[in-house]
Amino acid sequence: NVVEQSVWPMLLAESLKALGGLGILSLGGKYLIRRIFEFVAESRSSEAFVALCLLTVSGTSLLTQWLGFSDTLGAFLAGALLAETNFRTQIEADIRPFRGLLLGLFFVTTGTSIDMQLLIREWPNVLSLLAGLIAIKTLITTALATRVGLTFQESVRIGLLLSQGGEFGFVVFSLANRLGVLPLELNKLLIIVVVLSMALTPLLNDLGRKAAGIIDERSETKEVKPAEEANYGATEPIVILGFGEMGQVLAKFLAAPLSFGLERDTEGWPYVAFDLNPAVVKSARKSGFPVLYGDGSRPAVMQSAGISSPKAVMIMYTG
Repeated sequence: NVVEQSVWPMLLAESLKALGGLGILSLGGKYLIRRIFEFVAESRSSEAFVALCLLTVSGTSLLTQWLGFSDTLGAFLAGALLAETNFRTQIEADIRPFRGLLLGLFFVTTGTSIDMQLLIREWPNVLSLLAGLIAIKTLITTALATRVGLTFQESVRIGLLLSQGGEFGFVVFSLANRLGVLPLELNKLLIIVVVLSMALTPLLNDLGRKAAGIIDERSETKEVKPAEEANYGATEPIVILGFGEMGQVLAKFLAAPLSFGLERDTEGWPYVAFDLNPAVVKSARKSGFPVLYGDGSRPAVMQSAGISSPKAVMIMYTG
């Protein structure tokens, strides 16, 4: 009874401290980081921009570690905060070299964490858990994808592609091991299942592509879009570099050509604009324009924005 009275207040205090710290970190970081990035972006220094990205990740990781959580959770939280800013396209392009290096390091350390003796001894259970994980995640993802408007063949392909375990599972298993929630051997077994499912990603991707092709071939009716109604896909819009006065005029023309005296059957041309002025980007996005912060002349920035082959590139920088 005395033990319970001493443990519960301590547990409550630590929980409030952790939740309060994460809440302050999330809300404070959301607004503070945005202001800092706007200040650094105005200097037009790519080195300072990259350094600020790395400082944000490392600083958030240290803060979450100080709060008693995993530093991986801090990196995850930093990524979520950075993704909510107007600078996410440029950030993704700038950290691309680091991403390749760190991904390689991640898979090397992940591979060395496998207990080979446990894998050999428990291979029937490993295969059963692996099959169950892939099957359950495929069914759930496929069902959700169809609900958001994707076709059945697209949903099946995405379901198989995303059926492997995620990196965040290692964070959960590490926390469970530290708290003693899971037995050590079961923890190692689950890590093996997640690692093997991630290793099967290329195979699952090919399997999803073949399954989607089979479903598409067996479809009795296929909707064919008339040539006169064809529109450019999201991967090949018209790109506008610079969103000053002339860039805005061009954007309005592309969005509503009829208002400029042209006769067209379609609603307009899809476009994406890039600008390096944070104030211009912020103002344009408030007005509803699809404007991203970044140097759109760099192929890496376009790829980060999901643009593979732009229909045209219009340079509208002034001054």
